[in-house]
Amino acid sequence: MYDAESVFNPSFRLVPSLPNEEPSRDLYMETFFNLEEPDAWYPYPENRWHRLARIFPDRIVTYPVFTNPHAQRYLTYRHGRIKTIVYEMKYVQDLPESSDAALTLIDMYLTSRIWNSSNFGLGLIKDLEPICAGLMRVPDLNTLVVTHDDQIKIDRNCARIPERQLDDLRRTFDKANRRLKERIRVAKQWHVRNALLAKLAPSQFPALVQVTSTGEMVEYRMASTKPSPAMERQQRQASVRTVRQNARQIAKDAPHELLNLHAEIERVTLANMIELFEKKLQQQLTEAHWQRFFEDNMFILSLLFARPVKLLHTQFHAQMSGIDGSGAQIGDFLFRELGQPLAIVEIKKPSSPLMQSSAYRNDKVFGPHAELSGAVTQVLYQQTALRSNWLFHQTRLQGSQPDTIKCIVICGTTPTEPEPRRCFDIFRHACKDVEVVTFDELLDKLRLLLQHLSHDKTNNEGDTGKQS
Repeated sequence: MYDAESVFNPSFRLVPSLPNEEPSRDLYMETFFNLEEPDAWYPYPENRWHRLARIFPDRIVTYPVFTNPHAQRYLTYRHGRIKTIVYEMKYVQDLPESSDAALTLIDMYLTSRIWNSSNFGLGLIKDLEPICAGLMRVPDLNTLVVTHDDQIKIDRNCARIPERQLDDLRRTFDKANRRLKERIRVAKQWHVRNALLAKLAPSQFPALVQVTSTGEMVEYRMASTKPSPAMERQQRQASVRTVRQNARQIAKDAPHELLNLHAEIERVTLANMIELFEKKLQQQLTEAHWQRFFEDNMFILSLLFARPVKLLHTQFHAQMSGIDGSGAQIGDFLFRELGQPLAIVEIKKPSSPLMQSSAYRNDKVFGPHAELSGAVTQVLYQQTALRSNWLFHQTRLQGSQPDTIKCIVICGTTPTEPEPRRCFDIFRHACKDVEVVTFDELLDKLRLLLQHLSHDKTNNEGDTGKQS
């Protein structure tokens, strides 16, 4: 007979496999019952002991159960439908010859950071129970195999998961538990301060206020101080998520406010784009960088056109290369305007010179710089190449025609001196098939658009005030 405490230290026995079976050892755990006497427990006969594990030279097969005889779930499977957990060993081991040797082998491989001890029925520790609970959502799955490779997969009725993955999950769960405990600790301190200290010594312990929009007691501040930048950022993100999740309902309940919010977002986005553009103009950036910038902000290039446009290709081949790799004509951007016309946009740099530094005749006539005239010639050549190779391109440019191909060059900044500027305007207006736009002119287009949007905002606010 056993008392209520000694049943928590059951005996174990080891049984070898039969000669015609794969060599193994079965580890059985002693089990108990009582006769309505809380302090009197009796052992079952050995043929009713629970087989806790079967040990092979290369793996340990466990059958985890609950081992508290005082609980109703005594000897039921610890992980529900996941009745078997197999641990694959890295190296082949000699089979144990005694129950103590078997327990030592199990303790050596099934470490306490992941596994329960043999006395507690093996299986995953309590913090890792969500793993088996999740596995039970997969139909017909009843076995977990812990491996040493890097593959997570299902093999028939088995889920194969690396031991390293289980350990990573354990660390993640531990971190979450520590954070939760810290939140609870802070919450208790907050309640003590507000419920007791603020009333006992209000000047020394003024009440704290919550600053989270969700009501979680995560961070607290003095009522007279500002929230931290991190908390302000979290609040803004929470506000954005709230609006996004409730956009349809807001459109029904407050359509005017939603339109105003949309317009304000557009204004702020445009202002940020202008600020970024201005900063980039002050730097010495490459053509490739500017190409990526315009590709990420295609709206800027759309301002070059009077009609809606669609980007067809970046770094497009107007003419393919020869067999030796030479002769290719590669353009920066190929657009299609509303309808069938195409448009080529070539990007240079803000620092690209537009006019010659010295006058061509007297002190008033300045010729175009080679970089500008070369860019103009380049897009005209690409235009011609597209038309000449149209039979090759038409399958990829369905819906377009080569009759009208607009050419645009974005290059340099507008000359500040009167005569070079006048000559620049004369030259580009004489380029019949090519439009030349400077980087600062593109920026001015954005500024003008922002000015109009801001003016509309002022008018709308005035109209709203009159209505109210």
